[in-house]
Amino acid sequence: MGHICFVILNYKVDRESICCAESILQTQTYENYDIVIVDNGSANGGKERLEQYFAGQKKVHVTASEKNIGFACGNNLGIDYARENFDSDFIVVANSDIVFEQPDYCEKLIAVYKRRRYDILGGDIVDITRTLHFNPVARNRAYHIGYMRKQAVVSSLKALLFRLIKIFHLQKAAAKHYGIAQDRNSGGQMSGAKSASREVNGVSVLADSRVEHEMQGVLLHGCCLVFSRDFFRHLKGFYDKTFLYAEEEILYYQAMELGMTTLYSPQIGCIHKEAVSTNSMQKDFCDGRIFYFSNVAKSYRIFLRLMRQAKN
Repeated sequence: MGHICFVILNYKVDRESICCAESILQTQTYENYDIVIVDNGSANGGKERLEQYFAGQKKVHVTASEKNIGFACGNNLGIDYARENFDSDFIVVANSDIVFEQPDYCEKLIAVYKRRRYDILGGDIVDITRTLHFNPVARNRAYHIGYMRKQAVVSSLKALLFRLIKIFHLQKAAAKHYGIAQDRNSGGQMSGAKSASREVNGVSVLADSRVEHEMQGVLLHGCCLVFSRDFFRHLKGFYDKTFLYAEEEILYYQAMELGMTTLYSPQIGCIHKEAVSTNSMQKDFCDGRIFYFSNVAKSYRIFLRLMRQAKN
């Protein structure tokens, strides 16, 4: 055991995708791995630049979708490529803004599996300052129709709120409220530190400390996930009806319904530079929030339909 494949989803940020792939190539001591970069319909020459950059690099394979098919379907395209071409034992799905710096990352994910079998594994994912820890997101979260209906409504209302803020030119006041400053050198783009949080006993708390022990049955952050071969006995990949956001929540719900094992282990880790691809599309603070909450609301409505179908 066995072959490992890294799947990196690229959308208009080929420099970041190159950085992610290079971090794997330059650090990993394990040799039996490949990297698949999926260009998700960037239409900006990114696919060609990726192919040119990695020409002659046997471990890197570039494939593409003709159009942007979203996070779930884009990653599933890479997962399918990995399974069909390499019959991988483990597939590591990573955002383009992930950096791997742990030399024995591959050996460790295998060792964790041998000691404690899992379907989905998440490690200690830190922000660029190494002060925030994105995993585990929550433990034993109970999803039910009432909860999901509320989340869909709240997200829709937040999208509406930011539309109104933009209409009435209240961006600066809103940005100040959220602790975000306007960067005059970036064409008006609002920038500022995000605060990662995790759910503890149903309460959201700042994720400013590393969880040192392994935890099973947890909701894992979707920016970097490890799928073992066992996972594919139940599912083919991410639920493919959403376009963007809530993928890891739906995945967690499906895993719990199917009796699968999700595991957090601090034995593996990586750096998450956060939302590079999304930020490349949205330069305005309010536009970014509208984009986020609108897509979250859509995904939650799809999630709600999935839950209702499961009850019937």
